[in-house]
Amino acid sequence: MIRIPADHWLLALRTVLAVWLALFLSMRLDLYQPAWAILAVMIVTLQPVMFTGGTPPIGIIIGRSLARLFGTLFGAIVGLVLIALFGQQPMLYLLFAGAWLAFCMYWVILEQDEYLGYVMMLSGYTSTLVSLTAIGTGIENVWSVAQGRFTETALGIGCGLLMHVVIAPRYGSHALPSALSRFLSQAATETLATLAEPRARDDRDAQLKTLFQHYQQFEKLRGLTRLETRRLSHFIPALDRFASDSLALITAVRELETALDYLRDCDDGERWLSQLTRQVVPLLQEIEQRPDGEPSERLLLADFEWDEATVEPRTRTRAELVRQRLGEVIGLLQHGRRLRHALNDPASSKVKTLPRERRSRATHNEHFIARFNAFRVFIAFELLGQFWIHSGWHSGYLAMMLLGVFTMLFAKAPNPAAVVYQFLWGSIAAVFFGGILLFLVMPAISGFPLLAIAVAVPVTIGTLLTPHPRWSAIGLAGAITMMTLLNLHSTYNFAPTSYINGGLASIIGTIAAMATYSLLRQRSAGGRIKTLMAAYWRGLGRLLREKSLPNRARLESRLYDRLGKLVALGGSDQAIREAIDLHAMALCVWRIRRLRDALGPHRAEIEAWLGDIGARVVSRRHHDPAVWRELADEAIAWVERLYHETRLPIASIGEIAMLGHLMRAAPGVALETRADEEHDAPKATTGDTRHAR
Repeated sequence: MIRIPADHWLLALRTVLAVWLALFLSMRLDLYQPAWAILAVMIVTLQPVMFTGGTPPIGIIIGRSLARLFGTLFGAIVGLVLIALFGQQPMLYLLFAGAWLAFCMYWVILEQDEYLGYVMMLSGYTSTLVSLTAIGTGIENVWSVAQGRFTETALGIGCGLLMHVVIAPRYGSHALPSALSRFLSQAATETLATLAEPRARDDRDAQLKTLFQHYQQFEKLRGLTRLETRRLSHFIPALDRFASDSLALITAVRELETALDYLRDCDDGERWLSQLTRQVVPLLQEIEQRPDGEPSERLLLADFEWDEATVEPRTRTRAELVRQRLGEVIGLLQHGRRLRHALNDPASSKVKTLPRERRSRATHNEHFIARFNAFRVFIAFELLGQFWIHSGWHSGYLAMMLLGVFTMLFAKAPNPAAVVYQFLWGSIAAVFFGGILLFLVMPAISGFPLLAIAVAVPVTIGTLLTPHPRWSAIGLAGAITMMTLLNLHSTYNFAPTSYINGGLASIIGTIAAMATYSLLRQRSAGGRIKTLMAAYWRGLGRLLREKSLPNRARLESRLYDRLGKLVALGGSDQAIREAIDLHAMALCVWRIRRLRDALGPHRAEIEAWLGDIGARVVSRRHHDPAVWRELADEAIAWVERLYHETRLPIASIGEIAMLGHLMRAAPGVALETRADEEHDAPKATTGDTRHAR
């Protein structure tokens, strides 16, 4: 027997009460179509459940509610414009409505802000809902349709939001401090383990993945602070800044591991390492155990006191490199601890020392993905529209509506065809049970209480199905299709022919969306990795050759965006390590270029060598490990040559050495191999809907 968790029952209670309130108010106010208010409640409440697996935080509900409100408003306005301009010219209507849908799809794919993307998504398919409904029911009613669509959607949004706020609200931002604590504690633990002893590569990769997952959880909850509470609103710039610094912390931990490996290879490496550990281990242990504790004064690692005549240059360079990377890790951990402590006491005077301006973000936009999605939604809309117009099928506008909705809703899903396939079964079930409700149940009831009970049954079933990945699309599809077909103002008119035509149109629209995704397949994960890697090599080549250097924050932001995509597509411990290695290599190149003035007479020659590396990495589609070893040997040769240049700062030599160590790990080779394998033998991914937006 399947047990339904209490959280799911509570979710069903919120949804049913919101539906009842929306239904009562819309019928009391004699609105155009009460079913639209119910539909708004279901989508606002249940769509986030598809990718959270339970009651979503109130911040997600608020963000999506506001986005849906503005998206519906903009979409209704566009729908009015389309009908006003092309209501009597169906071919031009198809062309411009499809173009608007494609434009919104292009924006949705590129937009990194989830809620702004949701606004464009709603604008896209709401414009078709309004205009197609007007075409199907009479264009003279277009103003009533647009006004009713917005009014009832706003009513449904308000009712759904009210129930989530009143009945046991779940605040995701309340977990933000603990998520930050776990991240800081895990970073300190990983640093201590790295300092203690060498570890196998598999153990390192597993721990790095754990650290990265803690960071992702912190990043996810950080986005809820501006929506859920004013208490933390003045922390938003500092949280945004530390989100970027956290990535730098992960990269520094990874580079520290490499630097320690090479220092331990020196005969007297442990001697210099012990000097560093004595300074940092107490602080690291304190952060590990009490990441939210009172922050101490910033720890600055003391310079080494050595006799250059007796300590080999190789040892000095490697020890200094470890000191620099360890100092960076400690500095970022202490910065995070100050922020964590301030979250406990927002009124503290120390809050004023935190950053007050948000750091700008630079993203790597996958324009080819956006163009392809816009193209296929335009083609599907035009082809189905041609069939609708030339066949004279009156109910075909419903098929067009659902095609627009489904192609927009699930464009970002890993396998949208599989998701829409689940929706197909939900639509078929909704047509069957909707007919029972409409023609057998409704005529036998009278009064609002019995109507509310009759509507509550399918709403409860759909709500309880949605949190389960296997059934989520079926539950939401049933709600959407049933509310699309039910006309609660004409419930008691016995019109089975009209209902059957509408149900058939809904099913055909769903099949058309599934066929669109199946025939016009998105580029595989392997193809996307190849494109992302090519973009990375071009960016690294520019970084190695161009005279001007980008701002580090902008560079890190752009690298993080690409790193996140590579990790999501790679999906393994090795993919995470390799993506972070790529990030570390770019930052190492940036440091070398920043310190180029300290290279003295060797500057021109070293910059020419770096430019040659840039040309070589860009010219290759596949980077052989043997080539990386050759480049690493060149870097080490430069280091050996510079060891005896007493006038050069040891930091510059250490950065060149780190670049050589990173290149020896052959960054990107495994990801490129994975991309080639997937490109040659594409495999269908599962239909998990939790990534659908």
